[in-house]
Amino acid sequence: MIVAVVGVVILIIALAGILYHEKTYAYPEETEKHTYRIEWNEYSNEITDKGYVDKNGWKNNYTIDTGEKIASIANIEFKLSWSDNFDFHGFIFPWNFTDKIDMSVSIGELSFSQSGSGYGTISIKATGKTPQDMTIEAKNESEVWENIGNVNNKLNCDVTLNIQPRPRFFDKGNDFTLTIIYHYYKPTISMLS
Repeated sequence: MIVAVVGVVILIIALAGILYHEKTYAYPEETEKHTYRIEWNEYSNEITDKGYVDKNGWKNNYTIDTGEKIASIANIEFKLSWSDNFDFHGFIFPWNFTDKIDMSVSIGELSFSQSGSGYGTISIKATGKTPQDMTIEAKNESEVWENIGNVNNKLNCDVTLNIQPRPRFFDKGNDFTLTIIYHYYKPTISMLS
């Protein structure tokens, strides 16, 4: 009989311990995730520079900066135009003394390097990756911004100009205008559910 009473007491104490433990146990909070839509909107801007290229050539570095914390520069066009200051086509002999200008462009962040040459204008286009609209599951909007990833919101462009053949005697060089037109994308985030 004593064994039965002790067994019942132990059973009551164990049951009380289980009930008490259930009340004080903190279950981990389940964080609810929401669906967010990321849309990329296109913008454009340009940089214009005027200069002079002589027999020693010309070189400059341009920083394309969107001014945005998160943006993606995707398409850049370099347009060079100039007028030859000594455009002589010979009156007696049919020689052409018009200058030909070579332009080289390199952008390290896009692993881009290209050259072009011509007598009137030169155009070089660099194409980056255009971001795509998408949906993402996240706890909050801050997490969405973190998940957008690395984007090119700032690029460094090296531009080099040379005249062929090199100017001498009366021809000292040429005035030019360089226009850099760039397109970039900024994200907007909206919560779907």
